[in-house]
Amino acid sequence: MRVLAIALLVLALAVPVAARDIGNATVTLLSPTMVSPGNTYMFVFFVQNASPDAEWITNVEIHFPFGAGTFANQATMGYTFIATGRPSWTMTVAPTVPTAIWADNNGGYGEIYSTEGTDVWVDVTLPAVITSTQIQWELWGDLFGSEPHYATGFIDVIVTAVEQQTWSAIKSLYR
Repeated sequence: MRVLAIALLVLALAVPVAARDIGNATVTLLSPTMVSPGNTYMFVFFVQNASPDAEWITNVEIHFPFGAGTFANQATMGYTFIATGRPSWTMTVAPTVPTAIWADNNGGYGEIYSTEGTDVWVDVTLPAVITSTQIQWELWGDLFGSEPHYATGFIDVIVTAVEQQTWSAIKSLYR
């Protein structure tokens, strides 16, 4: 009986050590380095799990709150640094809410393991007037083990001013 009690105590102490979390997971903007209002860009991000204890990422969301008139047109994933046969994502783009979403659709643990990362691309049309210069990202874990199963952050984007073109300025280019 005493051996059983000691075994249960060891297991109880071991669970927190083996608990999974995605606290170190990140999303990094690879390109573009600068944007201008009213243009369309292919945003390239790197999603890195980096969980210290084997939690899987099940969902990736990237939000583009640049202002009214922002559209996430399409999204895809590069499948770099991920084992063959994964991920199996359902990719959606919410055009009215400028968000790209990759969601686990096969009911497994998730799609990006703790030692993996991948590139994702999102084609985004920016509004004529940009009211925010941050992109928000969210990563969801597989919910096994202890917290955190969610990571979020912001990426600042450099916005370049658009020069106002006048008819006389354009004509002067052709003289």
